[in-house]
Amino acid sequence: MPGESLSELMQEFLNLKKFHHFEGDSGMENLNETVKAMGYKGHGFRYGSPLESFLSDNPGAQQAILDWICDQDLDEWKEAIESELPEKDEEDLSLVVDEFSNEDEMDGEEDVCG
Repeated sequence: MPGESLSELMQEFLNLKKFHHFEGDSGMENLNETVKAMGYKGHGFRYGSPLESFLSDNPGAQQAILDWICDQDLDEWKEAIESELPEKDEEDLSLVVDEFSNEDEMDGEEDVCG
């Protein structure tokens, strides 16, 4: 996966985990799991906090956080997300390119980043 942007890696991760929607409590759980995968472990999110209520009630805020993460393209985050993805060999990569060459054929998987 050398040369892939954080946005591309995040999209693969989100598709793998089936995190296609970020709204309400399930969106908060998806966002929390995504940030853990980026390497932010050891501190739990405090459910019931004003911030959690705000993010649960405003899915656009959750999306803005994801967009901001993808825009950063930090190597540290790339490495962390890449380590969460299954290994691919050259043959697998060509299948992925063929399978997703037409975005309309993504079978309900939308581009969550950006």
